[in-house]
Amino acid sequence: MLLPALLGSLVVVPLALIRAYRAAGDELVEGWARAHDLVLTPQNRPMASWYLRTSGILRTWGAVAGVVLPAAFALAWSGHLEILGVDSAGGTNPGDVSWIFLGYLVGALYAEVSLVRPIDPVRRAASVVSRDVADYLPRGLVLAPRLLGAAVAIGIVGSLALPYDEGSRGPSATMVVVFLGWVAALVWGLERLQRWLIRRPQPFTDPSLVAADDAIRSQSVHSVAGAGLAVLLFMFAGVAALLASSDVAVLRWTMWLPALVAALLALGACQYLAHLPWRVRRPSASRPRPGPAPG
Repeated sequence: MLLPALLGSLVVVPLALIRAYRAAGDELVEGWARAHDLVLTPQNRPMASWYLRTSGILRTWGAVAGVVLPAAFALAWSGHLEILGVDSAGGTNPGDVSWIFLGYLVGALYAEVSLVRPIDPVRRAASVVSRDVADYLPRGLVLAPRLLGAAVAIGIVGSLALPYDEGSRGPSATMVVVFLGWVAALVWGLERLQRWLIRRPQPFTDPSLVAADDAIRSQSVHSVAGAGLAVLLFMFAGVAALLASSDVAVLRWTMWLPALVAALLALGACQYLAHLPWRVRRPSASRPRPGPAPG
């Protein structure tokens, strides 16, 4: 199992980096602008082009780091090579794949932080329009991490009460407490990150730049939401697999299916949600909020 994982990484990683370093051409920029209902102008096009290329590079490098760094740490710590959760000693730990999404999340955050927002030369004042997470994400995507986190917590706590045969070892109370802390920190941290991203000052008031900045913030928030949701889905898959390893027949027969579905959904969550078409909702005293763009 290790050889296919290693060969796959040696092929996929360079291809992903080559794709990321391609310049953000007019077709990509204009397609992204249409998805976010953004009118491109000579003022905001350079900012959008720079962000799309840089964010793609940084997210890709973050995902690559999620493959390489755990492998290097495992080699230094145990002397065993481990790629994507497959160990040269014969062990497996599918949860290691979640490091890819954590790296992707770090790359998305750094892309947002590193974006230089041009100062409005006429008025050096930040936009004070109120911004809320619900304006930048579909309601379902706002609630999904909380619901998944609750499902993971219920599953891992419930696993303590289950019997396990001699070949399977259930989690200890200490492991469950540590795991619950990690889940709670992840769900809380995702929401805090999303709020921080959308509430950063806008150092200009030009409408075209504000519109581009809204679209970029939406892209950043979707990237963070997608990566965080992928990590939580892998956690859910791990808990479902743990329940399937118990000595309860009905769980052995059924829980492998949600584990498989959650793992497959996690693999697509980052890419799909990061590029989900979305028109930022803007409150107005004269008109109601517009809805999201059609998918």
